[in-house]
Amino acid sequence: MRKIRILVVDDDERNVVLLTSKLQSDGYETDEAYDGLEALKKVESFNPDLILMDVMMPKIDGYEAVRRLKTSEKTRYIPVIMLTAKGEIEDKVLGLDIGAEEYLCKPCSLVEVSARVRSLLHMKELQMKLVEMEKLAALGHLVDGIAHEIRNPLMTIGGLARRVKEKIDDEQLQRHINFIIHEVERLENMVKRVDEYKKAQRSELKKGNINDVVTESVGEIKCVAEAKNIDIKLSLMQDTPLMMIDKATLKKAILNILQNSIDAVDKKGEIEITTMPSGGGYIELTIKDTGSGIKAEALKDIFNPFYTSRMTGAGLGLTIAYKIIQDHRGDITVESPQGMGTIVSIKLPVLQEG
Repeated sequence: MRKIRILVVDDDERNVVLLTSKLQSDGYETDEAYDGLEALKKVESFNPDLILMDVMMPKIDGYEAVRRLKTSEKTRYIPVIMLTAKGEIEDKVLGLDIGAEEYLCKPCSLVEVSARVRSLLHMKELQMKLVEMEKLAALGHLVDGIAHEIRNPLMTIGGLARRVKEKIDDEQLQRHINFIIHEVERLENMVKRVDEYKKAQRSELKKGNINDVVTESVGEIKCVAEAKNIDIKLSLMQDTPLMMIDKATLKKAILNILQNSIDAVDKKGEIEITTMPSGGGYIELTIKDTGSGIKAEALKDIFNPFYTSRMTGAGLGLTIAYKIIQDHRGDITVESPQGMGTIVSIKLPVLQEG
């Protein structure tokens, strides 16, 4: 799983060493820059999740570096903590006014820096989840209109095309009508996916065992995998604790992910499914395939409604899975290392007795 990345920017090498050492011991991946211009270049190549920015630096100072970051659509949402010996109120106000999320005066405790970093990263995660929830809610209203407006015309077009096909003998016209029928069926399948998304909006949680859901899901899709010579391997933990789940919707989420994995494997391949304990009272379900993988620039969009790298389907499979996992108070992440297939990780909370 990709580590959280933090860029440390300071012209004092001793400060950089102290900060990077502390952040690395906290489990973060770090990079450093020693002036404002170098910082802006490192942001492009390192793609940090958070920046620690000194103010007094050569070439351009921290204020100007932050101002440029916050005026760019690509970087404006990266949290910035400014670290400086300038402790006057007007200096702090300036730092906050140009967009910095925090302003700490040197010398500052490494423990406090660590705490501020955790707090900002947590806030960023919550904001991202809120944005996704709002996006999914908007989609819910959108699909109602789409399904209503498209369904009836499709039925009319498809029905008339089939009736015309029965009454003509010309082979070329038959081919044209078959093409019309095929395209209508493709659109009808997209409407079905939209309806599936609407149904996925409701999950009724009851006590259940995630291994049972995984086993049932594999049983339903195994024949599809075998048709492509894909082997599905299960490695499920023993004595799995109970969880609050909706078996029907959770199975739908797993099936959508498995279908994506099967589609990604062109020839003989493998899908490995594991369940294991995870920290903080969670169980982690991992689905790993040996498929073609997902390009790095596409990973950020895979949960977006109607995003798809294929020419078929409505592009809602992972959106549906994301919504269902959110309803289960869980988390879903996707990794796709270059040339190593795709790994989908789902973390779901264990039922707390008492």
